[in-house]
Amino acid sequence: MMQNDRHSHAPLVNVEQLRLALETFAEERDWRQFHSPKNLVMALTGEVGELTEIFQWMSEDDSREAGRKTDTAGKVREEIADVLLYLVRLADVLGVDLNQAAIEKLALNAQKYPADKFRGSARKYDHE
Repeated sequence: MMQNDRHSHAPLVNVEQLRLALETFAEERDWRQFHSPKNLVMALTGEVGELTEIFQWMSEDDSREAGRKTDTAGKVREEIADVLLYLVRLADVLGVDLNQAAIEKLALNAQKYPADKFRGSARKYDHE
């Protein structure tokens, strides 16, 4: 757990309503049988690939505007939503608390990448 965390009382991630909606959606269609972790990871990867395709040949500047430009914003929003939906469903099926996972990973990243050593640097922590 991160010390001096300003958000220690409020969750960083709260997807409970979405988790329940996805569970209901799958249950109503008898899709639970298809929602193995393997299948969900594969579907998630496919959706990340579809999101990647939108950005594939864009310039850096165009990529920064993709969420606001009329010709790409709708598709970006749709693919990000697909990634989110599969990620939340995967976490649920695996019993992963996304809030706790995010808190723990932020703390780990803070240890790996101290601000005083990595400010403005894109290098990986093990390539000092």
